[in-house]
Amino acid sequence: MTTWKLDVRVRPAPAGSELTGHPEHCWVDPRLLATLGRVGRPQVRIERDGEVALYTVSAVVEQARRDIVRIGPGGHRRLDGPDAFDGRVDPVVTRSDLDDRRAAGEGELVERLCDDGQQRDLIVLAPHGGEIEPDTDGQAELVAATLGRSSWRCKGWRPGGGAHERWHITSVDIDPDSFPLLRTVANRRFRQAVSFHGFGGQGVIIGGSAPPDVKQAVCCAIDEALGDVDVRIATPDDPLGGDDPANIVNRLTVRRRHGVQIEQDDAVREHRWREVAEAVAGVYARILGVAPTPGS
Repeated sequence: MTTWKLDVRVRPAPAGSELTGHPEHCWVDPRLLATLGRVGRPQVRIERDGEVALYTVSAVVEQARRDIVRIGPGGHRRLDGPDAFDGRVDPVVTRSDLDDRRAAGEGELVERLCDDGQQRDLIVLAPHGGEIEPDTDGQAELVAATLGRSSWRCKGWRPGGGAHERWHITSVDIDPDSFPLLRTVANRRFRQAVSFHGFGGQGVIIGGSAPPDVKQAVCCAIDEALGDVDVRIATPDDPLGGDDPANIVNRLTVRRRHGVQIEQDDAVREHRWREVAEAVAGVYARILGVAPTPGS
């Protein structure tokens, strides 16, 4: 896959800037962003001595030199780097020509899309698959296959662990123009979307911008499937509520009002991911009026 890497000088964030609280964010000079051929708030890869991590360009800020990139303390930790170093920046963020086995071995990030180019009923997402939030991509694949609907998965790995720190991008920041396969479906406006995630708390949280009855149906189905796990609908002020219109699961739907985000703790994803996925597939089978495909 062709990439376009530029030498840059990575430097600490200004004191008190938003970068100090956002390890996934970086600032670049407008001249650098133009040279990279990107606009808006894209994702870019920053490399240092063989280490690589993904960042969102959260602001374009004029610097003394066009090759200066600013990241905060957490951003430096993503690369196990010092406060200042010389590295490279690459606007090509995925290596989807690699199969999963090779991508895992090389610690890479890939996209996978299953889509016929036409259907609009439902898209199933796993933005943090692979080892970023393990088993979420398997859930998305199972639901999409069971219902015969579209799915988009992004999968990332890092040998020895740390894929989450290397590749995770918050769902509200995901820029479809940075992910070529996602870009192909980004403007279709699906009637429904559901996204699988993991979090470090306990239980399962159902969020998103979908109508309350849809979220309630998903919540009840998962609760019934798991039985002994706390399954709840996110409160309006829940940081994991997923109801921001910019959240990719909402952004892909009609008027950005039909996304469901499912956050799951580590134990649920490791041991009971299939039960959750089958419960979700059952809900959307009823919504769509389709018969699930057995054995998917």
